[in-house]
Amino acid sequence: MATDDYQALQQAVRQRLGLDLSHYKREQMERRLRAYAQQHGYGGLDGLAQALGHEQPLGEELLSYLTIHVSEFFRDPDFFTRLRELVGTLPRTEALRVWSAGCSIGAEAYSLAMLLFEERGPAMAHILATDIDDKSLERAKAGVYREDELKKVDPGRLHRYFSEEGAQFRVREDLKRLITFRHHDLLRDPYPEQQDLILFRNVAIYFTEAAKTQVLQGFAHALAPHGLLMVGATEAILRPQEVGLRQVRPFFFARA
Repeated sequence: MATDDYQALQQAVRQRLGLDLSHYKREQMERRLRAYAQQHGYGGLDGLAQALGHEQPLGEELLSYLTIHVSEFFRDPDFFTRLRELVGTLPRTEALRVWSAGCSIGAEAYSLAMLLFEERGPAMAHILATDIDDKSLERAKAGVYREDELKKVDPGRLHRYFSEEGAQFRVREDLKRLITFRHHDLLRDPYPEQQDLILFRNVAIYFTEAAKTQVLQGFAHALAPHGLLMVGATEAILRPQEVGLRQVRPFFFARA
């Protein structure tokens, strides 16, 4: 093409999906999109851009492909051990306001709900779980998972928080009640305020540094004065003071 086929697709994605690819690292994103176009018979990025204009299901499928991130129950057990310790330092006078940002299919939000249910009781925490991908949110709201997706949930918790339905397991209602699932774009939408706890893990792997800085500054403002932000390895914050944060321990931050 005479013009930049990636820029043409970038414009089509913005118009059709409302997703601004300029916030994502071009090299990695372009590589993923070219692979998707070839695997699905669109030839190249120009063909994919044209198809976005008239193939209705393609929009949802492509958005899920672009925004997918690793999600599993109790991912990184050491992280949840440290999280349990830090949760004990938060005020107990009222229900915690917790935000799972980039919750994908809900595995981390439900893992967090189990921990808080056990540590604080069912009335002492409320979790807001958000994602940009409505398809993932639908699955999270349904709360139905295969046995292999629950391999890190110990038998006691599996029995307590899930009901078996054939080859699948459904999250019980008393755990579901702790969570509100909602669509949210970290790069466009307003952030909730006065959060006691924010989890942001394995989401920003394709973000540009400018986009990551924008998100981290938003989290700093969203935290309550005593609040904690927990990030994953892909969200490593090298100069937390520049985004209004201070490190409490590796991957755990508070407002500066």
